[in-house]
This record gives sequence, structure tokens and C-alpha cells, in this order.
Amino acid sequence: MPPRPRHVIWITSDHMRYDCIAAHGNDEVHTPNLDRLVAGGVSYDHCYGQNPLCMPSRCSFMTGLYPQQTGVTCNGHCLPPDFAPTIARAFSAGNYQTAQIGKLHFQPHEDSDLDPRPRHDYGFDVLWQAEEPGNYEDAYMNWLRTEYPQFVELFRVPRPNAPARVEEATGRVLDAPWQASFSGWVAEQTCRYLLGHWGPREGNHFVHMGIYAPHPPLNPTREMMAPYEGRRVTVPPRSADEAADKPSPLRGMLAMCRGWDDERFESYRRHFYAMVTGVDLAVGQVLEQLEQAGQLDETLIVFGADHGDMCGDHGMVTKQASFYDQLMRLPLVLHWPAGLGRRPMRVTGLTEMVDVLPTLLELAGCNVPACMVGRSHAEALLAGRQPETREDVIAFDGPGHMMLRTATHKYIRYADGGEVLYDLSEQPAETVNRAADAGCADMLAEMRLRLLDRAIHASRSPLPLRYRY
Repeated sequence: MPPRPRHVIWITSDHMRYDCIAAHGNDEVHTPNLDRLVAGGVSYDHCYGQNPLCMPSRCSFMTGLYPQQTGVTCNGHCLPPDFAPTIARAFSAGNYQTAQIGKLHFQPHEDSDLDPRPRHDYGFDVLWQAEEPGNYEDAYMNWLRTEYPQFVELFRVPRPNAPARVEEATGRVLDAPWQASFSGWVAEQTCRYLLGHWGPREGNHFVHMGIYAPHPPLNPTREMMAPYEGRRVTVPPRSADEAADKPSPLRGMLAMCRGWDDERFESYRRHFYAMVTGVDLAVGQVLEQLEQAGQLDETLIVFGADHGDMCGDHGMVTKQASFYDQLMRLPLVLHWPAGLGRRPMRVTGLTEMVDVLPTLLELAGCNVPACMVGRSHAEALLAGRQPETREDVIAFDGPGHMMLRTATHKYIRYADGGEVLYDLSEQPAETVNRAADAGCADMLAEMRLRLLDRAIHASRSPLPLRYRY
């Protein structure tokens, strides 16, 4: 019998890029705890999300299905409360007690605290939920009011659709302890759960830690900003004529930060990195708690993200259906010394986020629902060998925009028929659109057909067939 982790902790960050872990090659970002996970676990070098936005991406990888199959293809759609499978229901079926702490985002949350009816739990046994850091009377703000009442107004931010929210990309440093931040709250509540529910008790536990950072608003505490004080942060190069060969939807996205100068982009990235460091501090607190309890070796820790952030690349910030690698290529790290060993392993092939949940379920000895489309890597990882990866990865955005990426090319088709083809072997920075290049006609035709084939398979319904007429 293969080993089974006693506990599973899945940490999901928001807007986190692959290159926002120092161990992935970026020495400008300070992430000692995430570096530790990479140094002692399995790290995926080319894992791609299935949507560039929060809700559809989360509803996809936490069900093991593509966005077209969940029906959540854009922010604002709602995953039905009785939807199955979900991550909680799948782990519950394997006799894990399940807890959701922090951001889940399976449904729209604007003004959600004004509705007194119970929230949908999607199968979680424990639901300590807060979708945004500081704008609702939710679990986070209630905790902050109790534990750090002097900082309630400091951490309060406008509601998502409030006019003042447009300023969220302007960084500001808060004179408050990191422990009072949203990341600090998620870490503290996770540690309380570990102490109160695990302890000496028998049983298995699954915890999803939903950390909002480094998603704007970019308001790190002084402790989070400290590693970047007095240091320059690289401003990504950008070209004034990059939009010239792009279809109209992408041209509009590339113009989103017109008028920004290097100083503003550098400020955005520095404050963004500080928010990443806040995430790292949360990871460190949980690792320390597990070590003190003697449970680190038998706990499977997963770190990932829903999508990235442009962070100044191509003259853009935040996220949109541009499908650049800065948005779609995500960190994915699995750390479980008792099952996966203590030596680092890098998975180099293409992987989709829909592959994560089936992998975790199989590692945990749980059944993988037959309708899940992701591929489990569990058998290969337990044997210490490279898993079989994909020849291409896809993504879908609600209006009908799609992306297909191989190791050498990326193809994007927008709903209005506009096309983009990048030759990544020649232009890894994704700057020159080769869709109209006669020399790339054969590759363009091949990528169209491959995308069509993947789109057909990704649109098959996960619902059980009840009657045959």
C-alpha cells in the first residue's frame, strides 16, 4: 500500500506569478519559506491555469474540470451550491474532515455581507470565509475587530465596485504588524485549526488556505516591505509599438496603462513583491506550527495560485484575457517528506491546473471521480520519477476567448475572430504576432486545429447521463 498523508493543506494565493518565488530564479523577491518548500519538494516549472481570472480558475482547479464544464467562465458566474464534484466533497468521501479558511470565491461576493442568509458551504465541514481583505463585515473583519481593534480602519478598503477602488494599484505601506493583515489572519486561523482539531485526535484533515495576496490593493505592512527598502526593482522593458500587430481586443488591453512611467511601474512591482512576502510569512507560520506539533513530515502541503499579474510586463498590470505567460504560468509546489521524499524535484513538462486535484486525491488515497478531466501524477511522483505531462495546455475566458500553448508556440483566438500566434522558440517574450506571416501559415493552421480539438473535449458535460432517449 502506498503511503497516505495524514493531513493535506492546499494554499492558494491570488495574482501570484511563477517567478514570484526566489527559488524559481528571481533574486529580487524575498520568499525564504516558499524557497524551503521548493528545496524539499516537487516544483512544477510549466503549470498553466485554465482561465486568467479568479472565479473561473478556482472553480476549475477545485473541481478538476474545465471552465466550460463548470459553467463559470468569467468573474460573476456562480458555481451551483450542489455542484459535484468539489474539492471538499471529494476529500470528504475519502474520510477527510474539510476546512475552508479565507478566500474561496466560488460565487460573486459584492455586498454578500448584507444578505443574512447562510452562505453556501460547497461541502466544507468548517467554513471560516472572507473573500476580500477589509471591505466586508466578514470573518476577517470580525477577527480584526477582536484581536487588533486599533487597526480596523487602517485595513478597511472600499468595496469592489466602489469608485474609490480604482486607486487600489497605488501602493501604500501600513504601520501595523503583519499578523493583522489578511495573510496573517489566514495563517493564524489555520494554526488555531491545527491546534484545535488535529492535536492528538485521530482522523485525517484537509484545509484550504485562501490567501488574497498579492492581489491588489497593494497595502503591505512595514514588515512585508522591509526586504525591499532601499533596493531597486527591475522595471520590465516595454515597446511603444507592441500593439501594432495585435487584434483589437489585445490592443485595448495593451493600452490600459498608457501614461505610466518607469517610476510608477517600479512602485507597483515593489509593493507587489512586498505582498508576496506577506504570503511567504503565512507559509512560514504554518510550517513552524506543523514542526512544533511533529506533523510536518506526514502533511502534504500544496502551494499554488489562481492566476498571475502582469506587474508591468508589456506595459500592463493586474489580469485580463491577454493570456501572457505572466498570467497563465503559475507556481505549483508539493511538499510531503514522508511520501515524496526530501530532495527537490522539478517537473519540466507542460501541466494544467486541472491536473492538481486528481493528483492530490490519489496521493491521499481518495477516489478520483470519473468525470474529472485532469490527469493524476500521483503514481509517478510516489515513485520519484517525472510524470507524463501534456503536449499542449489550454485556457478559456468567458466571452469566448481561447488560448492554446505548446512548448514552442502560443495561439490565441478572440471572440471577434482576431488571432495571435507567438513563436516562443524565437520570441519567448511574446511580442511579435506571427498570425499574418505567410511563413507561419502551416503552424497557424495546425494550432487552429489543435485548439478546436481541445475545445471540443473541454466542453463535454460532467453531468451524469440519466436517461437515453
